[in-house]
Amino acid sequence: MRETQAQIDPTPDGVDRLEDAPTYEEFLERYLKPNKPVVIGIDLAKSWPALREWTVPTPPEAASGSSRQIDWQHLSDAYGDHVVSVANCSKVDSFGNLECDTARFRDVVSQWQNGEGQLLYVKDWHLARSIESAPSVFSPATCSTGTIPFYVTPHIFADDWMNAFYTTHTSDDFRFVYVGAAGTFTPLHRDVYCSYSWSTNVCGRKRWWLFPPEQTSYLFMPARKLCVHDVRSVDLERFPDFAKTRPLVVEQEAGETIFVPSGWYHQVENLTACISINHNWCNSVGLPVLYSSMCDKVIEVEHALEDVRDMLRTSHSGDERAWKAEFCSVVQELVQQDAGWNWLTFWRMVAHALQSAVRQDSVVKTDEVRVR
Repeated sequence: MRETQAQIDPTPDGVDRLEDAPTYEEFLERYLKPNKPVVIGIDLAKSWPALREWTVPTPPEAASGSSRQIDWQHLSDAYGDHVVSVANCSKVDSFGNLECDTARFRDVVSQWQNGEGQLLYVKDWHLARSIESAPSVFSPATCSTGTIPFYVTPHIFADDWMNAFYTTHTSDDFRFVYVGAAGTFTPLHRDVYCSYSWSTNVCGRKRWWLFPPEQTSYLFMPARKLCVHDVRSVDLERFPDFAKTRPLVVEQEAGETIFVPSGWYHQVENLTACISINHNWCNSVGLPVLYSSMCDKVIEVEHALEDVRDMLRTSHSGDERAWKAEFCSVVQELVQQDAGWNWLTFWRMVAHALQSAVRQDSVVKTDEVRVR
């Protein structure tokens, strides 16, 4: 264990910056339990192959202010055949969602290299999952340790119940790569079921707007559930309470990692061409908030399906148990479609975490007996 604590450098934006990676105990007590954001320097991710292999030195004639830039040719050669989700940041629907499509990664890179599609943003790319499903990419040593070739999850985020369950029991996960040009952005949102997230800039600079949970109500239109889409341009006649917000605005440099706490709405803008690696995650610390969020979502869906409830009650006249069971099934199916999990998945995730803890405890006790 490190004997000296990580040095805290408070910044004018109100978000701590740590030059050195903290121990898990420091991170737990200072940020995870208090639910506070923090930016951590390159020390946390300096060993990642992605920082070297996905970038090249910036030519002297390029006045970018950064020592490295994205190696588009390498990325296209290595991952060009991957089909990725592409958001068009110039096209937004009436609910504030970006228009999305799919394309081969090399085709998107080709557009960028030709000066086209500058507002196309590759988002939610499950690159780690794709690589893991292609055994030829892995060396035997890599497979045995579970290490992903281009990065490893930082130790302070390793107690991750969501991805531990999903990567073991499903073909899905919450591990993503984002790639976009300057000006692309992710609209204001809160992470799935108030989970935590972390994001590391492999290359480029981002700007984050972070809104503490106590400001959430200011982000919505009065008497409606419509949320602000872009904090850079807000219609105060439609969203009058937005004027009350006091977001924390953070600029994240290449190599830095930001921790986004549970329940914090946030928006992200790429100030330069950027690549980032992101996880949504949770553990026992955030479980009560996740549970409450799940309850709220189920109630929301139930209210939206009142007509279905009435129809089922009528069709199962005299059999209350039958219509309630069917209604519950319909609700859980829609909740699953909306966010990728429901109550069944939630409790399976919890069970997996508990079983893993029991197995680990058993191994530790066995090792102690051997030492004696």
